[in-house]
Amino acid sequence: MSSLTLEHSVPVTFVTLTPDIQTISVLQGVATSVIKCISSEGRPAPSIKWYLDRKTLSNDTNHVDITSRSSSETTGGVTTSTLAITPTAEDHGSTIYCNVSNGYGQIISNRRINLDVLVFPSRPTIQHKSVIISDTMNVILNSTVSLECNSSGNPKPNISWILSNRSVINNKAINVTLDNRVNTDVITCRATSALQPTYGTIIPTYNTTDLLINILYSPSIPTCSIGDKLITENTIRAITNKPLNINCTSKSNPPPTSYSWTLPDGMKHDGQQLTIPRVLSNSQYTLDVTNVMNSTFSPQVITGHANSIFTLDILFPDAVHNIENKTVLRNQTLSVTCPVTFGNPPETSFSWIHVDISRTVGRDQGLVLPNMQTIHEGFYKCQANNTMTPTGCCVLPAYDETMFYVDVQYAANITRFYATGFENVPNITVNESQTVILQCDSDGDPLASMLLINNTRSENNLIRGNYNNTISASISHARCEYDMGIYQCRANNTHNKVQQVREIEIKIRCAPRSSPFMPATPKVWTKTNSSVTLTYTIVAYPPLSSSSAFVWRKKVNEEWFIVNATRRLYIQISQDRLQTNLSILQVQDDDFTNYTVKVNNDIGTTEQTFVIQANGQPAIPEHFRVSEDPVTDNTVIVEWKPGFNGGENQWFVIGYKQETGNNWTYKTIFEDITRTAIEGLVAGTSYQFKMFAEN
Repeated sequence: MSSLTLEHSVPVTFVTLTPDIQTISVLQGVATSVIKCISSEGRPAPSIKWYLDRKTLSNDTNHVDITSRSSSETTGGVTTSTLAITPTAEDHGSTIYCNVSNGYGQIISNRRINLDVLVFPSRPTIQHKSVIISDTMNVILNSTVSLECNSSGNPKPNISWILSNRSVINNKAINVTLDNRVNTDVITCRATSALQPTYGTIIPTYNTTDLLINILYSPSIPTCSIGDKLITENTIRAITNKPLNINCTSKSNPPPTSYSWTLPDGMKHDGQQLTIPRVLSNSQYTLDVTNVMNSTFSPQVITGHANSIFTLDILFPDAVHNIENKTVLRNQTLSVTCPVTFGNPPETSFSWIHVDISRTVGRDQGLVLPNMQTIHEGFYKCQANNTMTPTGCCVLPAYDETMFYVDVQYAANITRFYATGFENVPNITVNESQTVILQCDSDGDPLASMLLINNTRSENNLIRGNYNNTISASISHARCEYDMGIYQCRANNTHNKVQQVREIEIKIRCAPRSSPFMPATPKVWTKTNSSVTLTYTIVAYPPLSSSSAFVWRKKVNEEWFIVNATRRLYIQISQDRLQTNLSILQVQDDDFTNYTVKVNNDIGTTEQTFVIQANGQPAIPEHFRVSEDPVTDNTVIVEWKPGFNGGENQWFVIGYKQETGNNWTYKTIFEDITRTAIEGLVAGTSYQFKMFAEN
């Protein structure tokens, strides 16, 4: 049996494009399935094709078949096709439409949907004078740079600039002045937009480009330090003869290419550090710092400079000069000035120290100490202090000093003068032949010139002398005639206006004896009718008790008689009973004889003999004649009788000559005789003779 199937063909009559909007906003690169085409009922089942028109609506050749991106389903003869697309930026502004066909011709959708492809902002590009620059640029400090920022996207992005201080400039083009001394700065160009898809929420979006600005600047004024201490002044205080290290840095971008020091002598030294082995004088040092800046913009190469000038201020301590040793009199004022060459700084403090007792006695440059005493004698020193504060270091006290000796002098003074065993006794009595030790002590500065003087006869006989504060002498086997009397200790130094004198009287027990200093004259000559004095001086102790201790005697015809005073004879005794005189006035012939004086005291007796002899011209010899005794032809004998010899030995002179001649011949007879021969006469010749006596 056969069957017959009848199909009722129904051509499609329309197609509906949804959604019913003119433009649909979609996100670039985001799949969307909201665009649909729905056919009218038709048989056979309608098929739907999709097209993308990127150019114009009238030129179908620009239409791209995008049916492959769709999916369809037919229900009840109605076909629904859903377009699933992922838009690209190139799709923006295109239109989408569909057509339907079931074998009876094509029906194009009666409208189109415009694609508004929402595109995120592109990464902004930055330009300077229409030239795109990279992400980094080099700019000289304080330069002003014009920049422009561009970014693409749909919708068109809004351009803004975010500066490093976070401020925002809402402008496409800006002028940037780079006045911040930092090595780098970053500014950001920001492109922002809000994407509003037709189906979906608003999507804020942005894109940015950071511009790294390398800010170029010249070296800063060098910052220098000594050790870890920063130099804050252009004057550097440095200690003389010490090393000095200066380390300097300068900030620049790019970093400095050179550090160059100009030394006082004009020489150069390269490097950040300057080392001076020994600081010797005030001088000037200059540091020059350079760098080379390569700018992105013209001028492209610039050399930067900076310098610092340092002056060395040399610090040195005070210099104290020598002070000669000082001499000051006791109770007087010591005045001394500390001789100093002031250092740097010149502010100086002074200290005077009595070294022996470690005591400070003054704090001025001049030292004045009144009423000096011997306890103030000793070593003193002057210290001069100045405080140096070198740059980069701590406070350094410095001082110099000198030492000198102060001699407190005073006039010599005898403190004791005594004989050993007789301390504190000004008068002593000892036995003859005893030894006496004299001791004298003095006090004085400088040492006294001390003398021990035997002043027994006011003759100032020096026993001993030296320069010391003590002197002694020994009188051995004391003798009455030499050692009895006044002894003196004398002392003085340069400060004595009057020599100091102490006395001790020494008495020595002894029997009377003739004084060796006034010895008796045992023979005395005088003339008749003249006056004569016999003197006898003795030494004795104890002194004679009375005048009767002196007894004068005279020898008459071999017998001795006590002499008593008469109108021609005087006996005198000195007040100290150490001398007696026998004076005879108008001496007669019988006074020419021997005398004695006898003296005694409690110890013993002494006696002295004197003789008074005549003292005058001899008398003319008497009875001068030629003897009758036989003679030869040329010899005669003359004889005479001597007269008084005048108290002295006499001699005789005989003169003779021929009677007719003029020349006398003399013969002297020294012997005590009364006749002599005259020889050599001429026989037969008459002669004259004469004679006289001499003594």
